Amino acid sequence: MEERLNAQLLQQKKHTILEIIKKNGPSLPSSVSREINLSLLFTAAIISDLVSEKLLKISNLKVGGSPLYYSLGQEHMLDNFTRHLPLKEQEAHAMLKEQQVVRDENVEPAFRVGYRSMKDFAVPMHINVEGADKIFWRHHNISEEDALKKIDEMMKKEKKPEEKKEEKKEIKEEEKKIEKKTDEIKINVIDEQKKAKKERKNIKKGKADFAEYIYEHLKKNGIEVEHRINEGDVICTVFTKFDFGKAKMLVVAHNKKKINEADLSLAYQQGLSRKMPVLFLINGELTKKAQSYLEMLGNYIFIKKL
Repeated sequence: MEERLNAQLLQQKKHTILEIIKKNGPSLPSSVSREINLSLLFTAAIISDLVSEKLLKISNLKVGGSPLYYSLGQEHMLDNFTRHLPLKEQEAHAMLKEQQVVRDENVEPAFRVGYRSMKDFAVPMHINVEGADKIFWRHHNISEEDALKKIDEMMKKEKKPEEKKEEKKEIKEEEKKIEKKTDEIKINVIDEQKKAKKERKNIKKGKADFAEYIYEHLKKNGIEVEHRINEGDVICTVFTKFDFGKAKMLVVAHNKKKINEADLSLAYQQGLSRKMPVLFLINGELTKKAQSYLEMLGNYIFIKKL
């Protein structure tokens, strides 16, 4: 009899908590516990049960170290808590909310990292563009169907200026061919000489094919390449030897003179998404801000100069 009363009381508490969150919107366990006059420990346990039963959802966003709990259909109300996001993510969210859909490669690196972190607000969409997989981000308040329409409009707008530009270029080239045949031949010869000189210089520096240069560098240093990726700065996964044995790492490489904190942050997020530490190969120097940021990242990123 007592067990049945306890079970009945538990159901009553669950119902009360659901009604409170439906009325107040996304809430912290501490605020719910005060409203139902129950200890935070018991309140948190009941809320956890409600999440397991899929009657409540939990946010990725943290407020004072704790996630928010909300009922189905209250996702849009999470926008009221964006002030708790890091400053750069607040800026990224504001742009995404205004534009509704953005193309990943068209935004600054810090925003790309932010969109991968703010899972409550930015929803990734993988779209095939001319045979290549491209990432677009839609704001969580816009439907997938509406987002696809916007992406289609974006692609059409991008294509039209390119077509007009190409058409003008062809006309101009034809005019040059008719009017200045001799000069064009001379220009082509000079261009070919410059191109050949540049290729010789690149090969000498190991930059003609940077990815192949990295693979050769890893091979010379006895590092075993497990899987080639070649997605932007992400080159491959490797096995490296430590005192305790082999460890799997993600190789990210940059062929630039200055490595900033945004480069480090993006490499860090790439490692996190694949759940492995990062071997970051660089051909330049870290900025002072990047050096400070590297200390914050701890042993998750290993910097090696080429």
